[in-house]
Amino acid sequence: MRRSPFVLATLVLLLAGCASVREPRPAKESRMAQPASVAGVAEESFGKPAWGRQGEFTLSGQRVRYERGAERLSLFEPLAADVRVPLRFSWASPAGDSATTCEGWTPEQSANGRLAAAKPWVLSCRWGSAPAAMLQIGEGQMRRGKLSREGAYRRGELTVGLRSVHLMEGSPTPHTAAVGYEMLHQGTVVGTVDLSGGVPRLRRPDPATPLGRAVTEAALALALASEPS
Repeated sequence: MRRSPFVLATLVLLLAGCASVREPRPAKESRMAQPASVAGVAEESFGKPAWGRQGEFTLSGQRVRYERGAERLSLFEPLAADVRVPLRFSWASPAGDSATTCEGWTPEQSANGRLAAAKPWVLSCRWGSAPAAMLQIGEGQMRRGKLSREGAYRRGELTVGLRSVHLMEGSPTPHTAAVGYEMLHQGTVVGTVDLSGGVPRLRRPDPATPLGRAVTEAALALALASEPS
């Protein structure tokens, strides 16, 4: 049976259209917005998608072991009443083994906490290796209707500021919970830990330096007191 020129032309167009169909591109991976000061710093992934109560992993070949007081922890969710020691962990750092025990408590709620319908709790960690170090982070500032978490890590004369990040790359809308944290030295962001993916991603100075050690210890505490998205 002979086909009409119209039918033949239609078949040719359909075949050409099928040939031009391409595989869909994978969606771009969501990431925490990064400041320009660490844009060129190499990113290191570590840990696993779910921390659980205890476990271990490596960070650039250095072993980290941890125990948590609850199956799930988040500085943006209420701390269970029976959890007094939310976190313990050790890191086989370039300067030797580094171990810390962290306590948690919920202070009297502030006006910001009531406004955000949140129950911010305080995470406080201590490292005994000389010189001794401590970290404390809790309720921060109300920004664009979201209550941040802010604090500091101190070892000797070195102080590193800590603050939660709530914006993703390319998005103007902040998340209520942190998508990561920034570590600041003398007002400049020198390290970040991105918690927006399946596993945390760290940007830091050389961990063999005092500043790199401080950023690493703070980032590990913040990551282990959170759940990767």
